[in-house]
Amino acid sequence: STVTLSRVNCKENSRYFRALNVTVANSTISADIELVQALKAGFRGHIDVQLRLSNAKKFQSLVQTDTDYCELLSTLKDSLFRRWIKSVAKNSNFMENCPVPAGHYYLRAWHVDMGLVPSYLLSGDYRLKALVYYGKYRTKKQLSLVDCLVEASVHSK
Repeated sequence: STVTLSRVNCKENSRYFRALNVTVANSTISADIELVQALKAGFRGHIDVQLRLSNAKKFQSLVQTDTDYCELLSTLKDSLFRRWIKSVAKNSNFMENCPVPAGHYYLRAWHVDMGLVPSYLLSGDYRLKALVYYGKYRTKKQLSLVDCLVEASVHSK
C-alpha cells in the first residue's frame, strides 16, 4: 500500500501559539511551531479517522481515540499511537515528555512509515481529524489548543 498526503489544515489557540504553520509537499508533512505557553500535564488528543470509499460521497468514521498525551508518553506500553509518536520524533524536536515548555518546535519532511499503517486499511480517501485540548471532550469544559484536518489517500498494491 502507499499513502499520499494531499492536504493539512490546522487552527491554533493564539493564547498558546504565536505561530503554527503546517504544510504538505511531496506527501510529506512539515511544521513550524512557536509555543508561547507551556503545555502542562492533562492535555489530550482526540483523533477521528474517517474513510470515503471510491464510490461514496460521504466520509464515515472508522475509529476514534481519545488519549491523555502525557500519560501515553510516560507508559512503556507499546501501542500504534506511541509508534506514530516515535516515528514523528525522528524528524522533529517535539517533546517526548511533559510538561512541554514554551519554545520553537519543528517537524521536517515527515512521511508516513508504511510499517505504521495497518495492513487491513482499505483503498480510498481518508480524513484524519486531530484535536489537542484540555478538559472534557465536547463539553463546555473543553479548551481547544490545536485542531487539524489531514487528508490522504491509500492505494493498495
